[in-house]
Amino acid sequence: MQRISRPVFIARLRDGVSKSFPFFEGETLENWVERGQTLNPSQRAMLAAQMGTIQRKLLGEYFARKRGWIATARRGFEPRRREPCLVCGKFEKITQAHHVVPLNDQFERGFEVTDHEHEWLCPNHHVILHLWIDRSSSEQHLGRRAAPSLAEVPIEEFGSLMDLVGRSGRKTPRSCG
Repeated sequence: MQRISRPVFIARLRDGVSKSFPFFEGETLENWVERGQTLNPSQRAMLAAQMGTIQRKLLGEYFARKRGWIATARRGFEPRRREPCLVCGKFEKITQAHHVVPLNDQFERGFEVTDHEHEWLCPNHHVILHLWIDRSSSEQHLGRRAAPSLAEVPIEEFGSLMDLVGRSGRKTPRSCG
């Protein structure tokens, strides 16, 4: 799911600038921007400020929807009986339920129905896994962030972690049946 779709942004932009620099009938965003480049610097600065305000408001709405979706998903989560860590086989009393496809990712990928498939992980392996799968500004940064922790993972546990990394990239929930 995109944070802000182009049509929504354009519609909100049209409304937001209608008094100061309106779109002409049938004018595309590209044509409007090109026309805006003919404005004097102070008018362009004012227009840029209006656009920034509109974008921040849309992002705020997006993140509010996301927080609401995740909160609702968490309330509906009923984990199965606690088990030892999937990776190391220890720490049953303190394991944490890890959504195979994290709720944040499910929202951003447009899941309409929450996928509550989960595995039990000890706190250390849960953190290591999230260092690897949580989104980063660049894949290179992501690998660097996870590398020190992964370097300490015994080889016999590494495969289980990598399996979960692969499963986290699933595009849709597994079918029930």
